[in-house]
Parts: sequence; C-alpha cells; structure tokens
Amino acid sequence: MPPGSYGPGGYGSYAYGAPPPPGVVPLRPLGLAELLDGSVKIIRRYPKVTLGLSAVIAVVVTLVNVALTLALRTGNDLVTNADGTPDVGVQFSTGVASAGPGAIVSYLAGLVLTGALVIVVGRAVLGQAITTPEVWQALRPRLWALLGLSLLSGLIAAAPTIVAVVVAVVAVGAAGGVGLVIAIPAVLAGLAASVYLGVRLSLAPAALVLEKGSVVVSLRRSSVLAHGSWWRLFGILLLTGVIAGTLSAVIGVPLGIAGVVAGASNSAGFLVAQQVGAGLVSVIVSPFSAGVHALLYVDRRMRAEGLDVALNAAAVAPSPS
Repeated sequence: MPPGSYGPGGYGSYAYGAPPPPGVVPLRPLGLAELLDGSVKIIRRYPKVTLGLSAVIAVVVTLVNVALTLALRTGNDLVTNADGTPDVGVQFSTGVASAGPGAIVSYLAGLVLTGALVIVVGRAVLGQAITTPEVWQALRPRLWALLGLSLLSGLIAAAPTIVAVVVAVVAVGAAGGVGLVIAIPAVLAGLAASVYLGVRLSLAPAALVLEKGSVVVSLRRSSVLAHGSWWRLFGILLLTGVIAGTLSAVIGVPLGIAGVVAGASNSAGFLVAQQVGAGLVSVIVSPFSAGVHALLYVDRRMRAEGLDVALNAAAVAPSPS
C-alpha cells in the first residue's frame, strides 16, 4: 500500500512487538488516551499546517461575524419605542435574521478545516511531512463532494427528529393535552434515532477524503466501520465535545463575567470581544476535534480491516528514489 493511501480492504491482524511508531500514534488499535493524545501531537508536530489553517479560517469567520455584529447593533440602535427605549422584538428578529450569514460562513469554514485536517492525519500516522499547499492540492478536488456529504448526512441524521416533531405537533393539535402522551415519546424517540444515525455516519468525512470514494459510498463505509462499535464511538465523540466545550468556556466565561461586572454586556465593544474570543478558542479546539474524528476512522480501519498491517508495511518500506 503506497504511503498515504487508505483504500478499503487490507484485512489482517497486528503484529505486536513492532518498533516505535513513526507517527503520532502506535500503528495498532488505539485506546482512548492514545486517540486524545494523538490529536494533541498532531497539532504539536504540524503547527504550521494545523494551527495555520485554523487561524486563517478563524480570522475569516471572526471578521464576518464582527461585521454582522456591528451592523446589527447599528441597525438596532435606530429602532426604538415611543418612549425612546430599544424595541426588543425588532432587535430579536433582526438578530435571528442576521445570524444566518454568519452561521453559513462558519459551517463552510468548518467543512474546509475538517477536510484539511483529515489529510494531515492521514500523513501524521506515518510521520510523513506535509505542507499547507500540499493539503490544499489534495483537498480541493473533494470540496464539493465534502459539502454534499455534509448536507446529506445532516439531513439523514435530522430526519427522525423532524418527523417526530411533526407527529408531536399534529398529535397535540388534534387531541390537545392528551396528545402529549404521543408527542413526548415520539420526540424522545426521534432525538435518539438522530443521535444514533449521527454517530453511525460520523466517519464519512474521513472516508470521503482519504478513500476518495463517492458521497454515497463514503456514507456506507462509515456505517460499516461503525457497526459493532457504536457505543465506543458515541462515548469518545461525547467526551471530545465535552473537552472542546470546556476549552471554549475557559475563554467565553471570563469574558461574560467581565461584561456583566462592567455593566457592558450589551455594548458593541463587548459583543465584538465575544466574537474575537470565540475565534481565538476555535484555533485550538477545531484542530483537536477534527484530529480525534480522523484518528477514530483510522482506529476503526485497524480494528475492522487490519489497516495496521498495511500501515506498518508502508512505514518500513523504502522511500522512492
């Protein structure tokens, strides 16, 4: 198997007692600590690519959100009631409407970063160097497929919840309070099904980028790889989300407290500071989360398909002259 190739197949078992790993993780099935530590090592070994890409994307997203925040505040300050006080209803509706562009920019930027870091991880497990131009060259042909995959997997995961909410609304509308007997279990079941599908499809972006398959094939690959390991994937993804949320709070909470103490929680300066703080924390949190997702894909390939054997063979193979 050529270095950096992650095509499906390659069944086998890991030969224990191998030499130290050439990359960020051992070339064998990974434990929880190795997954988390491996993601941190990726950032430390490839700071220019991981933090550099993350910083560029964070700057773009932050500038867009700051511009929207300032425009929103300027517009809201002009809308007042008869007594001169701000119109809260108009502020709220304007805020919701203005949040759309920012959310779209953040979503697209997150897709690009996730795909880029998946490529970095693909090289990092073998200890191979990679530059930002090389990452972009490998990612660019997959961008539209990555966008389509994200939209389709999101719709698939959200479908049970959407259906459950519709059923709940119809039940309550038809039977009033009695309809809650149907509505509440339906919504809970829909949420549970959405979580299940989301975890089952969580490996699809890595499969799409590294295996270079189609959107549908990548979704099927994720489902196959997640089979028999759903609870483990769920637990690791949940823990990763908790860690990412905690890191975000380290910056966000102090800013919020400072704003309340200063009595300026609605000032333009404070709102801009919030956006800048969110951008700063995303520079670290985003690569960490994307790294764990990509390493989970590699781990499942090693456990289910013996990818570790092919990786070990690639690690000791002589470099082409």
